[in-house]
Amino acid sequence: MSSLGDPRVAFLWRTVVYRDFDVELDEPGRHSGAALEALIADLGIPDDTVGFELVGEWAEQLSRTLTAGLPALLARLSHPDTAVRRILPVVFAYADAPAEEVVPALLAHSQSDPDAPVRLGLLFALGLHCDIPAVRDQLRRRMRGAPADALGAALGLLLPPVAETDDEVIDESLDTLTLCAGEAGEALAELAWCDPEWSGRPAPYGPVDAVDSWLTPTPELRSRWLTRMLPALWNGSLDTSTAPVLIEAADRLFQQDRDLYAGHASAVASLLEHPDPVVRRAAIKTHHLRSHHDYADVLARVLQGPGADLGLDPAPDPDPEVFNKALDQLAGRGDPRCVPPIRERIRQGTVHAGLLDTAKDLADQLWPHIRARLGEDLPAAEVCSLLTGISRWPGGSPAVPQVTATLERLSRHIDATDHPGFDELEAASAACTFLRKWGLSDAPTLSVLRLVATGADLETGLAAIRTLMGLGESSDGEVVTLLLKRAGAPCSPRPHRRAAWLAIRHQRLCLAGRVGHASTTRCPHPAGPARHRERGGRTARGRGLRAVADHRRRRGRPARADRADPTRSDVRTAPLGLHGNGSPPRAASSPRLRHRR
Repeated sequence: MSSLGDPRVAFLWRTVVYRDFDVELDEPGRHSGAALEALIADLGIPDDTVGFELVGEWAEQLSRTLTAGLPALLARLSHPDTAVRRILPVVFAYADAPAEEVVPALLAHSQSDPDAPVRLGLLFALGLHCDIPAVRDQLRRRMRGAPADALGAALGLLLPPVAETDDEVIDESLDTLTLCAGEAGEALAELAWCDPEWSGRPAPYGPVDAVDSWLTPTPELRSRWLTRMLPALWNGSLDTSTAPVLIEAADRLFQQDRDLYAGHASAVASLLEHPDPVVRRAAIKTHHLRSHHDYADVLARVLQGPGADLGLDPAPDPDPEVFNKALDQLAGRGDPRCVPPIRERIRQGTVHAGLLDTAKDLADQLWPHIRARLGEDLPAAEVCSLLTGISRWPGGSPAVPQVTATLERLSRHIDATDHPGFDELEAASAACTFLRKWGLSDAPTLSVLRLVATGADLETGLAAIRTLMGLGESSDGEVVTLLLKRAGAPCSPRPHRRAAWLAIRHQRLCLAGRVGHASTTRCPHPAGPARHRERGGRTARGRGLRAVADHRRRRGRPARADRADPTRSDVRTAPLGLHGNGSPPRAASSPRLRHRR
């Protein structure tokens, strides 16, 4: 609370900032800003008059009007300009002034003003004085008047700082607040609290959103208001454009207390079958209500469609957006009722990787269909999508023969062309990743991996070698031989995979240092272990480190001398194989250097 000019009047800046607007707000909209500027000019307030400066420009401008004094402000209630009269209730709503001076004028003009938005705003502003019995009784009587008057009176009764406590009055007020979506809402949209630029959308969306935001600090009242509003979406008495506001409000309440506000889950779930797509699409975008069993039951009905009870195939949904989201949500819950449509999409080749990953808890029921699909001659893009989607599924061993055959086919096609496609290379890489996890105990798979590792394509060959490295130390000799053969492979970058190519070149240099270490430690040296380690550091391992340093210089990164010269460092190399996270080591960390002190 801050006093400006007249010491009897305090500016309620906290109400401006925390209840109605925002901290750093210049104006809610040009329409409202122009009206406030006209009022300030009419009051003759000098430009250098200081208002409440601790918050945004809008609050400061509102506070500057109070410096003109109460008599001047009350006199403007009869101003001929409607825009000026419409901004005055906003000013009085934040002016904590003596009731004996303010209340009679506000009550009189709330009855006599011909403009409905002005009357609504003045009744709203009278809420500051609801602790006066005469004001409270007057607001209760006005709730039985015209829609705009009733809405203003209900807002004055329910909103702080003087909130109603009588449950009968609260029920009557909440019933009245449902008028915000009709003619009364259009009147509210003319005031700064619901400026279309501030609310983002015109009536009835804006007024409904404004009322919801006012009720947000009181969840119990908000819930009771929603109980009245949500059914109105079904009977057609409420514009469907308000559905996103109401459904999001129900979702937020359910997040706060799932037991207390569980009833909203059933109400929103029923809207999934609403004839208007705007309502259905708003109802399917919830974040918390979807976990309720009633909501899940309706999702299942959306997927099944008519005829499901008779054992017929699922009918195509008239709204693909709702159908797809319902499918994804049930898959995330591990609900078996989503298996038939996922199975059908797998059969048709239209399932995407994201849905498969979401359905990982249903893997046991879907694996047979995945294996059957992978057994066909599929496009590379579909293979990549399938293998990416099932990468986190458990129990992949039975699919190893199909993935192995797919990798062999892809490798032959890649080797047969000078410019393999992006999808083919990605599919081959995904197949190698899958086989590293599930296929290293299968002899035919290992034979195919060795064949691919020696193929013509460098990238696919390296992917196969990485997979073979998963065998552990027993494969070190074989992997070293394969990598040494790859060391002299021609390097011709592909423009459409430039980023991947740089990563491959980087990896080859990383592996070079490790290959040097492995190749030297496998050869006995007559000078003994100590001399053997020194020779490894100065020759093969040193060549690998110098290669990494050269690579860093070519990419514009400084090559540190202590990393390029192994004689100044104690080199620690990782075991031949991948790091614990399943990925190749980075050049900066393998070999990793530790300075001697």
